Amino acid sequence: MDFISNFKGGYDGIWKAIIRPEREEYIMDNLGPAEFRLRDKKYKRTDLQITNKRGLTLECSHFEPVKRIAKQLPCVIYLHGNASSRLEALHTIEALLPVNITLFCFDFAGCGKSQGDYISLGWHERDDVDSVINYLRESGTVSTIGLWGRSMGAVSALMHADRDPSIAGIVADSSFSDMRKLTEELIKNHTKLPKLVVSGAMSLIKKTIKSKGGFDLDSLVPLNNVSESFMPALFVAGKEDKYIDPRHTKDLFDRYAGEKKIILVDGDHHSARPQFLLDSIAIFFYNTLMVELIPNEELYCSGEDVIEENQGNKDNIEDEEYDEINPELLKSKVGRRDFEIEKAVEKENVEDLAKFVEASLKIEAQEQNQVQEEEKQDTILEMPKEEFKEGEKKEQKNEEKEAENPEQKEEPKGEEKEEEKIELLKGPKMYEDFEIIE
Repeated sequence: MDFISNFKGGYDGIWKAIIRPEREEYIMDNLGPAEFRLRDKKYKRTDLQITNKRGLTLECSHFEPVKRIAKQLPCVIYLHGNASSRLEALHTIEALLPVNITLFCFDFAGCGKSQGDYISLGWHERDDVDSVINYLRESGTVSTIGLWGRSMGAVSALMHADRDPSIAGIVADSSFSDMRKLTEELIKNHTKLPKLVVSGAMSLIKKTIKSKGGFDLDSLVPLNNVSESFMPALFVAGKEDKYIDPRHTKDLFDRYAGEKKIILVDGDHHSARPQFLLDSIAIFFYNTLMVELIPNEELYCSGEDVIEENQGNKDNIEDEEYDEINPELLKSKVGRRDFEIEKAVEKENVEDLAKFVEASLKIEAQEQNQVQEEEKQDTILEMPKEEFKEGEKKEQKNEEKEAENPEQKEEPKGEEKEEEKIELLKGPKMYEDFEIIE
């Protein structure tokens, strides 16, 4: 197995493109000012940490108004794509904050500044979502909660929704319906690999991901979750998406059990979403999170100390200096390439990948034959002496018969004959004539 463990060619690139894409690096200044003005209202960003169920630290940010009209406000949790970070949520600020919806965003485990070595495209991420929701509910500052996810984030939302019916609404942008199906499509559409290599590669990819990522690739099927989800949902996909075909979104939409709507927009998987879509999402959350039902309380300033200091003069906060938030932060600029399968198996790596899969299949066949041989020997050792002696006599008799009539060999019967046929199909010989197709 040394050849496999030391291989650094196309195969190594494929599994890393799935569970270990390049981590997006950024500095905290990229999140914008901690206090800012937007449409003549003042907002702040609070950075915090949450520990997920696997003991990993998630780096989070909560955007909310400095002056609240109620102690508890609706909140949308934004869930980013697999090669991205919480920076991706910044373009949602202008759509949510002005209508009294707070925004919570975080780096999934294995992404951005959060701890973790690998991602799981929704499997473990759904538990990250659960940890964040529990934190918000315990904070006492949040009323209704919505989920807005893109790509991996959308999958995480859909795979968690059937476990938490209290979620008020979901926006799922560019989700896949079945991860194994998607992986096969990506390899098929972005490489020139023969079917035999694709089949062999898929088997190896699944084993590697199970070992390193701790989940089964075949279990990533949000299509199985949506039939048990009933909160309102808005599905979105790019018409020219070459990575996650819009048919995935249509399949999810068709099977979704709750109130639903689907919007197909111009662009691909990485395109910035148009303003009309952001406006539509803002309206969707305004309705599903029941913003109009926020009680008409006196202006509520977050933080008890702030309330006490300003009881006699509510205009003190108005006199503070707040910079207008940079408009560039509010633009949708999703440009990270979530699925770089074609980069992992570029033309020069295709031949290496084919040789790798061929060699690994040979090794697997040899190991299987070795196991069968060991099982056969164990059977002989466990055989009763009388039966073993009878077998030896029968074998000796056959040898004597063959010596007298070398041209006449006893034909194997029944199961023995069938096992002989199977043995001819096994072993490394079946791959010796393997030809790499360009």
